[in-house]
Parts: sequence; C-alpha cells; structure tokens
Amino acid sequence: MANPLTFLLPFRYDLVRTVLVVQSGPVELALQVAARVRTLFPGCKVEGLIRDNDAGAVDPDAFDRLTIVRWEDRIAMVRDLRERRFDVVAVMLSSTGSRSFMMLPYLLRTGAVLMFNDHLDYFPLKLGRMSSLAQHVSGRGTVGSLVRWGLGRLVIVPAAYVFLLGSTARTQWRAARRG
Repeated sequence: MANPLTFLLPFRYDLVRTVLVVQSGPVELALQVAARVRTLFPGCKVEGLIRDNDAGAVDPDAFDRLTIVRWEDRIAMVRDLRERRFDVVAVMLSSTGSRSFMMLPYLLRTGAVLMFNDHLDYFPLKLGRMSSLAQHVSGRGTVGSLVRWGLGRLVIVPAAYVFLLGSTARTQWRAARRG
C-alpha cells in the first residue's frame, strides 16, 4: 500500500521525475492528462496505464512507457507496478468512463497522488485537501459530505443491489409458481 506519509507530507514539484497516468476515465482525457503532466513537470518520464479496449486510440509517442491492461490481468499488473516506484500517480476524477482503476494509486509505491478532473484542473491528494476531494466526488466541499459519499458507496449501493436482486428473484419465483 501507499505510505501514509504520502498523504501528509507536502507535495514537492521539483522532485518529480516519474509519473504514472492511470486511465480511470475516457482515453481522450488520459491523453490530455499526459500532455498536461508533461507541461507541469518538464523532463519527467510519463508512463501510461491504459485499458486494452482503448489501446488503439493511443499514439505511440503519447507515453514514454505504456502498459496495456486487461481486466483479467489486474492482479499481475498490480504486482508488476508495485516493483517500481513512481514520484506521482495521476488519476482522473471523470464523470464518465471506467472507475475500475480508481483505487490503484493507493496500492502502489508513490510519493504523491494527483487528482485531475474533466477540465484538467488538478490537486494533490493530501489530508489538508480533503475538502477538494469532497467537492469533486460528492458535489459538496465538506469532509462530512465525503464521509457520507463513501458510506453510500460502501453500504447503501450494495444494500440496494441486494434488495433489487431479491425483488427480481421474488418476481421470477411468483411467475414460475403461477405458470
């Protein structure tokens, strides 16, 4: 897992040499984030983690190193990425696209996590910036809204899924019993 000090220590722009851009949104946004990272940190090595469905949309020179990931290979991919250390892992907080790789930065060895939105605005994920994260994910700028959003994702969404699954099973059972 990421070092807890990652979220406490200040972000040092001058020490960034390697950046991993994780595609947690549309591939077009990942390419824009890579270009933005190159302007923010000139001379750094930019690596990309792209889903296999979107690999055809990536130019060969968009990243210094490109890792194409299939969902089935995610455990091996995490193992391979954990062998290396990244100064920054850039993640997209996009309202569209896949969110399957949103948790990846917390599993890797990194010095900082940068969160980018659809407009290429960014902020380092630090304890002092929790209100920024809350604003991006829940629409409200308080830490309490971030906690409510997280609880909703962990408790309410699975409970609603189980309820809908049970309701569907009950409807199917009643239909089979009548027929």
